[in-house]
Amino acid sequence: MKHLNFINKVLNFSAERYFRAAGDLFIYDGDYEAALYMIDRALEQEPDNTRAMVLKGDILFCLNKDLEALNLFNQALEFNPHYVEAYISKAGVLDVMNKPRKALECCNKAFQLLETHNRFLLPSLYDQKLVLLIRMKRFREAQKLLNMSRQHLEREEYNYLCGCYRKLLDGFCQKRRQSTSTTRPQDRALQIVTGTNIR
Repeated sequence: MKHLNFINKVLNFSAERYFRAAGDLFIYDGDYEAALYMIDRALEQEPDNTRAMVLKGDILFCLNKDLEALNLFNQALEFNPHYVEAYISKAGVLDVMNKPRKALECCNKAFQLLETHNRFLLPSLYDQKLVLLIRMKRFREAQKLLNMSRQHLEREEYNYLCGCYRKLLDGFCQKRRQSTSTTRPQDRALQIVTGTNIR
C-alpha cells in the first residue's frame, strides 16, 4: 500500500487514471485490495461514475461480497439505466445468489440495450444467458438461443458456444422427447387435452 500512496502523491491521478489503474490491478495482477483502493479514489473524485461503480462491484464480487456488489450494480443502474455492463454484472451476482429468474431478466435487459458500439459484449452475454436457461431446465429455449446466436456472432464465437453447449442441449432435448414418448397414449392424449403434465 505504501507504493500506492507514493504513486498517488507523485502523479496526482485523475478519476479516469484511478479507474484505469484499478482495472489493470484487478484484471492483470489479480490484486483486488489494491484495485479496490484505486477505484475508491476514483469514486471520491466522481461519485456518480457508473463505470467505476460497476468495476468496484466486480471487484467486490470476486472478494465474495455479493450483496455489496449487487448494491453497487443497482446504484449504477439508478444513475444510468441503459448501462449494459451493469446488467451483465448484476446477472452474474444474481446467478451466484441462486436467483436465476432475476438474473435472466438482467440478461434480457442487456440484450435489449446492446448497441453497435458495445457488440463485443455479445458472446459473453449469449454464454451467460445459455447457462441460466440450462440451470432453469429451459433446454428448448436455450437451443433456440444458441441457433439464433449464429446470426449475431462471428463464426469463431458461434463455434465456441456450439462446442460448449450443442451436445449438452441436444442430449437434454432428446431425453425430454424420449420421456414424453414413453408415456402411455391415453395419458399423452389427456396431457394434450388438459394442458397438464402427468408423470
